[in-house]
Amino acid sequence: MNITKSLDVNEDLQWINNKIENWINNENEGVLSIVSVPYNSCFIFLNMILDYINTNKRILYITNEKQGYINIINLIKKYSDVKSYSYAKKNNYDDKAKLIICNHENAFNIKEHFDLVIYDDISSFSNYSKKDIERLLICRTTCKIITYSIEPIFDNGTVIEIPIKTKNLPIAEPRIINTRIDITKDIPYVLYEYISWFTKNKKKTLIYTPDKDRSIKVFEYMENIKDRLECNIFCLDKDRKRIENYVKVKDVPIIVIAEGIEQIDMSYDNLNIILYFSDDTYYDYKKIVYFCGKVGVNLNYSAGEILLLSKDITEDMEKAKTITRNFNKWAWERGLLNI
Repeated sequence: MNITKSLDVNEDLQWINNKIENWINNENEGVLSIVSVPYNSCFIFLNMILDYINTNKRILYITNEKQGYINIINLIKKYSDVKSYSYAKKNNYDDKAKLIICNHENAFNIKEHFDLVIYDDISSFSNYSKKDIERLLICRTTCKIITYSIEPIFDNGTVIEIPIKTKNLPIAEPRIINTRIDITKDIPYVLYEYISWFTKNKKKTLIYTPDKDRSIKVFEYMENIKDRLECNIFCLDKDRKRIENYVKVKDVPIIVIAEGIEQIDMSYDNLNIILYFSDDTYYDYKKIVYFCGKVGVNLNYSAGEILLLSKDITEDMEKAKTITRNFNKWAWERGLLNI
């Protein structure tokens, strides 16, 4: 059964499914790159996966989502009664299953042949570079390969662009704020204005730094000005449980300081993100683009702001701006944005 035809889906989704189906049926096409915004739906793969399973073909689905929270499994459970799938932990999985799901690292341990390999780099935060993914997939060229990422992984093959999520809202484009002051001890006035505006409008703000030491220093400074900002300020490392309670409360502004790429629930309303020291080598363009996707992950609201605070402008910062701007440009040109 064709799931998209049985549901009331929009023309764009049907168009995407038709493109994928045409590619699948073309024996001369080996690689398909689906380029999309971070955290978009993997619903576009459902028809194809069910068709493969029903025709006794095998699929390897690579995703770095946490076990128990894998979107494609949830969709299969919701829209079908198919049971022939298995999640692989190292070499431990049901080798008779038609669909094997695994993460990037465990994919290296799975040597058997598949008719189709899908690398879903969109459904969760990506810790792997374009080269990392290419090295993993290059040995799978005897079968059909689909990559789902913010950019084409291979230089050859068909490319399908999906520049928006389901609600037709633009992805947040990062704004760069340059400063020469020591941002562990002070704050540029323009950033203070942004943060004041966030708190007055009852928004949540996440401030990220590349490491724990700098997070502590930023937290100590923000604590000194919290009375002026009139909001609660938390350090993720110390206040995780309290934060989880506060973020669920609508219209209560908070500021959370965190280091690295902490995997906390950022899918709540009115979210803004500030990357301190965004010129640090820790923040490559993929990390920045995925942060841009996070501020719009709750689709009941338009995308929030993502601010890059730094002394210098790096190539990765510029590339992240270009990628997000191109997503919005493609969406605008195709008449997909509701703005």
